[in-house]
Amino acid sequence: MKRVALAALAAVTACTEDVTAPGHCPDFCPSGSISGVDTVLQTVVQRDSAFRGFVRPHEANTLLAATLPGVIDSRAIFRTLPIGDSLVVESSTGAMGAIVGVDSLKLALTITRRDTSAHNLTLVYYRLPLGIDSTTTFGGLGSWTDSLRSLNADSVYALAGHVDALRDSVFVDSTTHQMTVIAKLDSAMAPFVPADSGQVAFGVRVMADSRASIALGSVESGLGPRITWFAKVDSLGKATVPRSASTGDRFDSFVFDLLSPSVDTTLDSTLAVGGMPVARSIMRFALPRAIRDSVQISRATLILVTARPPEGVPADSFTLAAHGVVADFGAKSPLSADVSRVATTRVHIGVARGDTVRIEMTDILRSWQIDTLAPTALALRQLPEGSEFPEIRFEPSTNTGLGPALHVTYVRRFPFGKP
Repeated sequence: MKRVALAALAAVTACTEDVTAPGHCPDFCPSGSISGVDTVLQTVVQRDSAFRGFVRPHEANTLLAATLPGVIDSRAIFRTLPIGDSLVVESSTGAMGAIVGVDSLKLALTITRRDTSAHNLTLVYYRLPLGIDSTTTFGGLGSWTDSLRSLNADSVYALAGHVDALRDSVFVDSTTHQMTVIAKLDSAMAPFVPADSGQVAFGVRVMADSRASIALGSVESGLGPRITWFAKVDSLGKATVPRSASTGDRFDSFVFDLLSPSVDTTLDSTLAVGGMPVARSIMRFALPRAIRDSVQISRATLILVTARPPEGVPADSFTLAAHGVVADFGAKSPLSADVSRVATTRVHIGVARGDTVRIEMTDILRSWQIDTLAPTALALRQLPEGSEFPEIRFEPSTNTGLGPALHVTYVRRFPFGKP
């Protein structure tokens, strides 16, 4: 009996394994080792081109106004909707009365971007003809010598209640930091013309102690100029009663005069991004097959060398995006809606010629590994487009020493051993 028990115990012992004991190579250890590679692909971009005209001034979400001496002079222009020739004088019955005159109007503008370091920010208002449209140019509006009035927004905002003696007012949203400037114009500055049904057109120039550059909300953004008329209405022939009528703008845009020879809208062989009319550049990548198919990408950085620095004030700094495309149709290439195929960086005014701009695009390269049918092409664009004047230009791929390069860090596939 003892012999049977000992035999059973030996059998159980023979089938157990000491899991705390180390494995014995090469039975349980991989045959290779992890190796990382860090390389710069200098000629990975083999074709590129720049195109202009993606957003025109009257299509932009903002109206750009800037007075940059020696660089650019830009002014916002807009035309309001009509209010008609009569207003309701009795709300209960809906009785209407003809407009027989106006006392004044208030013009409200929303400044969506401004340089807070610019002091004595001043808006100058001009009366313009109703015929302004998308073809209107800076020079086509004359010499701009007859201004209606000016309003120092900084001075009004510094007053108690942010209202001055003329009933101008300035408010700043504590969340969005947008500034609303409301200017009062009397009937001599902005008369009501019955034949025009109350339509008016204005131009706005910006000035400051130093370089001035602002962006005004447009009708496309839902923050366009707003007019409130304070009209006198014939109340059934008995007396005139005051009534207010508000309306928005029907058309808005901005016109500009380029003052610097270095600021031009022509495209050369460089890769242009931004500016006005807005430019984009298309870059086409020829990735080595081993990188696209056989490695794990740890990091990928697009390196761009500036051929021409952007000009402007610090507030004009903008976001540069490398945006994947759905198909490569050149200027008409549709942009991908996949957020993993969009990489951004901030471009600051003051970057010099020959400086480098880097965009981290690891996710984009990984998405190209996953979707082998996706075109390996990017559109360099400004975000949002048409919201800033500065345009940056990069060296093209034809410049073999300074053209776009891709800095990639990756790990080769790991060769596992037998189990």
